[in-house]
Order: sequence, then C-alpha cells, then structure tokens
Amino acid sequence: MLLPARARRRDRPALGENTGAAMPPRAFDVGSPSLWYQGQVQTALARAGGPLWLVRGRGSRVWDSRGHAYLDARSGLWAVLLGYGRDEIVAEVTAQLRALSFAPLTDAAAPVAEELAARIGALAPGDLASVALVPTGSEAVDTALKFARLFHYAGGDRRRRMIVSREYSAHGGTYAGLSLSDPDRGLLRGVGPGLRGVRFAPIPYRYRCRYCAEQPACTLACVGALEDVLVRAGPDRVAAVFAEPVPGPGGVIVPPDPYWPAVRALCDRHGVLLVADEVVTGWGRSGRWFACDHWDVVPDLLVLGKGMTAGYQTLGAVVTRRRIAERLAGRAVPHGFTYSGHPAACAAALAVLRILEDEHLVARAAHLGRRLLDGLRAELAGCPIVGDVRGIGLMAAVELVEDVRTRAPARLSARGLRRLEVDLRSRGVLCFVDNPVIVAPPLVVSDDELTRLVEAVGASVRGLAARRRGTRE
Repeated sequence: MLLPARARRRDRPALGENTGAAMPPRAFDVGSPSLWYQGQVQTALARAGGPLWLVRGRGSRVWDSRGHAYLDARSGLWAVLLGYGRDEIVAEVTAQLRALSFAPLTDAAAPVAEELAARIGALAPGDLASVALVPTGSEAVDTALKFARLFHYAGGDRRRRMIVSREYSAHGGTYAGLSLSDPDRGLLRGVGPGLRGVRFAPIPYRYRCRYCAEQPACTLACVGALEDVLVRAGPDRVAAVFAEPVPGPGGVIVPPDPYWPAVRALCDRHGVLLVADEVVTGWGRSGRWFACDHWDVVPDLLVLGKGMTAGYQTLGAVVTRRRIAERLAGRAVPHGFTYSGHPAACAAALAVLRILEDEHLVARAAHLGRRLLDGLRAELAGCPIVGDVRGIGLMAAVELVEDVRTRAPARLSARGLRRLEVDLRSRGVLCFVDNPVIVAPPLVVSDDELTRLVEAVGASVRGLAARRRGTRE
C-alpha cells in the first residue's frame, strides 16, 4: 500500500466499530413520509429501511443511531470542509446570535457581513472584489445569472440573454440551476421546460472525449466546439458561459492545463462573461483556494457556497469583477433573499477562513489529495471494472466500466449500487455511490483515516468486480 497505516489511537474506535446506540431509529412510513428526502425516490428509500440516522459527529467521522462510526467521505454534501464538532466555530456563531440574531442586508446590515466581504475580496483572484451574499450556493447561481444578463443590459447590449453551460454540469436546485445543469440528467423531467436561451457545450472529459480520447494528448477540440455553440447562438446574443472549473458531482472531471486559459480567451474574444461555479471546489477543496487558481484564470463572476461555512450555517456568494460592480452599482439589482448574509452565517464563514489559514489546510488538501489519488490507483490497479481513477485535491473519482479496452460504462442496477453502498458502509465509509464512485473527505481527514478510506474503497470495488464475474460465470 502506498498509504502507510499509522497506529490507531486507543481513544478513537475503528471505522464501523459499534460504540453503543445513541438513540433508536424511529419507524419510517413506506406510504407517506412525513419528511421529504432530497434526491431520493421516497418509496425506494422506505423499502431500503429508511435513511441512515446520523446523531453526532466529530472530526471526519459521524455516528449513526446504533453507534456505528463512519468516515464521512462525502463531507456531508461537499460542505463539511473542517469536519464536525469545531467548538471555535460554534462559539463564534453563538456569540453573534447573542449580540445580533438578524440583520436584513438592505439599508441596514451587521458589520460582520462587511468584514466577510472584505476577506473574500482579499482572497479571490484578480480584481474579483464585490461580494453579493446569499443563503446558499444554488441561490448564488441564480443571482450570477441575473448579474450576467443585467451587466449587458445596463451597457446597452440588450440582445445578450443567452447562456452557455456544459455537459456533466451541476448548478444547484433552483429552476435556473436545474436549467443550467446537464440535460441528460433529466432534472426537469415532468416539471417543465428549462429556461429559454440556454445552450450546452462539450466538456473536456479526457477519458471519454468524443474528439481526442484515443489521441496521445488533448487537442482542445472541445474549446472549438464551445466556440461553435457560441457562433450558432450568435456571439452578440450570448451573455455568459457558466462552468465549474472541475465538475464535482458530474464526475470530478479534471481539465487539461491549457483548457481554462483557452476558454478565458474565447470569452474575451466574443465579449461573453465567464462565470466560474465554485460552490463545490471553492475554499481549498481542490488544493488551491479556488480551483480556477490552478490555471491562473480570473472569471468575471465567481459563485461560492457549501464549504464557505463548512456546514455550520448556510451561506453563498457571488463575487464580481470591478467593471461589473461599477456598471451595476447605480441600479436596483433583484438578487436579495431574506436570509442573505445572515450575521451568524457570516460569523461562521470568518471562523472557517481563520481555521483554513491557521491550520494551512489548503496546502494540506493538495498534499493529501496526491496521496489519495496515488493510493486509489495503486489499490485498484488491474481491477477489471475500473477504467479511470482521477482527482484533484481532496476529491477523487473511480469510474467503472464493463471492459477496460472498450471503456463501455458499467451497467449497474439500483440493486447493485445499493449493495456497493452497503459494503462501503460495513467498512465504515460514506461516499457518493454511483458511477463513478466519488470520495471527498473533509480537509481535516487524518493520514490514518485516508489510508483506511483507500483500503475500503479498493476492497468494495474489487468485491463488486468479483460478484459481477460470478454472475457471468
């Protein structure tokens, strides 16, 4: 193994070890759930026994109601960057709530919001400095779309209404975000048509690129395809390109180094704004403060959320370049929400930034990310159903295939995925179980926990390969 196991601390039980029940799970109604669970078929979840009841957390681990411990390699939903039970964050939030529990961020505001905006502006690349605070990352995406269109409108370019997004994208749960997300996911099926004026372009998915997957190196044909989409739409009608620097939920698809500078140049050439959705990748997840820093690219709008409060409160933001802020400053921009820039959320975010800096966690994510990726590749080398293992920082994906030569995607039933998930849980690991299998542990994950995560994923995927081989024989 590439990742050496360290001696286990005696006061920390092994992943999956039962430490005694904290509380009994309540009954789960198969026919009519009293609570709606996100992203789930409610009846299927009920047939599976209901949700996993999580009752406490500490560090990178959570415990269920039966006392079983799990390494949370989902970081909640990509949000829990600093792990659970950070008393210093709780203390800052509590102090702010006692001092001032609400301020509307309209013609009145809490000073903590201004302090946070200044800190974000100091960390953001280039001249990204004007910050709009919103309750979540999804609302930040919605706000960024408004800003992009209004920027052109305010400049007299009122034809620019169209938005270009990309395949494999995930831009949140609002109607705008769902409209910008990969249409093949069918997120609006039965709901209605997506927003008018949204077009989609290919992504630099090196393993499955329709242009150069069989070539020795990336040809950047996908950038040419993006330009074709702009030209067909009418470059004078496109307001912005929305893109995640590294799509996380879409498969941790890491672009080749020349890709983002080429996209930046393309947008500049056509007068199109570049919007970087870093709700998942921001705040150190990728091993840099922001994933766009890997390629020295400054977007026109930067969309943030999730990890900026590490899961202790809800908060999102849109950071704009100076020219955008100056053009919109004289207008009433319809981007506000009741809980935008809530004082307690801003206090949490400031505490998170201090911890990220004081504990050097961004650099640590880069270092541990290399070990995670190398470890997964070593653990799964030669596995007949593993086609690709990729990652950046503390986010990695294991892509499953029917045949490594043809790269045909593995045909996995819901039952097969459920069995893989149960196997991982039995080994004390929670991760995103689909194809690809995605792991994204907190930035505070220990060396020992990272080793056991790699071993658990390796054993579970090899077990899946063995079961599939057995059914064919």
